[in-house]
Amino acid sequence: MQSFNFIDIILFLGVSQGLFLSISLRLVHNRNKSANKMLSFLLLIAVLMLFGRISAFRIPESWVWRFGVLIDTTVFLFGPFIYTYVRRLVFNEVPTFSLKWWHYIPAVLHLGYYFWTLSIPLKAFNTLYFSGNLNLMFFIVEATGLVLFIFYWFKTFFLINQYSKEEEKHLSYHQSIHHFLVFLLSTLGIFMMLWLISFLSVNFLRKPFVYINYVTMWISTPIFIYVVGYFSLRQPEIFRIPFQHKSRSEKNRLSPEEIQKLQKRLHYFIVEEKVFLLPDLTLKGLADKLNTSSNNLSWLLNQAYQTSFYDYINKYRIQEFINKVNNGDHLKNTLLAMAMDVGFNSKSTFNRVFKTTMSTTPRSYVKNRNVA
Repeated sequence: MQSFNFIDIILFLGVSQGLFLSISLRLVHNRNKSANKMLSFLLLIAVLMLFGRISAFRIPESWVWRFGVLIDTTVFLFGPFIYTYVRRLVFNEVPTFSLKWWHYIPAVLHLGYYFWTLSIPLKAFNTLYFSGNLNLMFFIVEATGLVLFIFYWFKTFFLINQYSKEEEKHLSYHQSIHHFLVFLLSTLGIFMMLWLISFLSVNFLRKPFVYINYVTMWISTPIFIYVVGYFSLRQPEIFRIPFQHKSRSEKNRLSPEEIQKLQKRLHYFIVEEKVFLLPDLTLKGLADKLNTSSNNLSWLLNQAYQTSFYDYINKYRIQEFINKVNNGDHLKNTLLAMAMDVGFNSKSTFNRVFKTTMSTTPRSYVKNRNVA
């Protein structure tokens, strides 16, 4: 009877934690539900990856090598699922976004290859495996998986860039989710580069690395997905932005009369009502107050004021902050408290916007004003 060792502990903890996270995310109500659903599928894939890789070293039976062929199918699902998860997390689309069926063709083909191997007797399969006669197929599978990983990494990279641009059109503040997305993509990028280096070294330079290879790549990646899963359990509800498909420019969306009326209503709510003091003000929220659509208001800001919603609202917040300084509020309140009073929801955002607008820091501005 084999003894229970450290590898068994890793396998047990990895599989159990992955299943726990997958189930927990499905039970989190009204919090990024569609994205968490996709993340739970990712976690199940991670469980299969981890189980397949570690069990290959632990289980001595010869059938495990054939099972490993099945596990490799998950490599072709990882990229599409990551892209779908990120898109569902930050964009609001009806119906819920899903990739077209052809994105899953490589996984289906590989699954067909696995079923083909089942037609070969186990002894004959092991002979092919250990004699190296399947090496060409393994090369094709790994090369295809690597190319697809790179493809979906860049596809997700451009998606996050699009989100960053769209965020300033719809929100008067920055959500912390952007830092998480950068962390997610950066870490996956590191895994991608290590995998690429290993692949080129093994197949073209004939110099394999001991600790950087295909197996360690697909052990490290599932563990990282577990980290993402734990983060998502604590993640608050995110304001998801409408996904903007490419369309032709609408230069005459509003008539001159409509523009004038909308500008008057906008002036009233900004100058008289001071809605910019609301820290969670969104484009849709302001558009509703103006009895217009988000697209109309975004178009007006872009065409008539040559600015984004984010810059437009924060310009008034900075001016209100300066008014408070001129009134001497800084003598009895901290600069951060004053920044929060005028609508900013973080110190970093306030400092960045203030420096961009005034070409100096808030502290330096106040100090120079006192000297003057």
